[in-house]
Amino acid sequence: MAERRQIDRLKMTSGALIFSDKQRGILSCALRDISDAGVGVRLNDQDVITPVFKMTLDNFRSVWTCQVVWSRGRYVGATLTANEGAQP
Repeated sequence: MAERRQIDRLKMTSGALIFSDKQRGILSCALRDISDAGVGVRLNDQDVITPVFKMTLDNFRSVWTCQVVWSRGRYVGATLTANEGAQP
């Protein structure tokens, strides 16, 4: 399969927390890769996220606003649209 990304992403396996104003609760997920422009995450079995969500990698010291670009089963790719705090 050909690589379609325009920006290189750093592959990683790290935990992240995602949440939304339109959805109750905080969900944990696995961060698969990250770049200056976006992230790839793997959701847990039954988790569903809203098209726009917030994500933290550092226990809420910084919070990123993300927008879903694609999803395939438990895997989601999203752009990073705003950052409230330091960069990851």
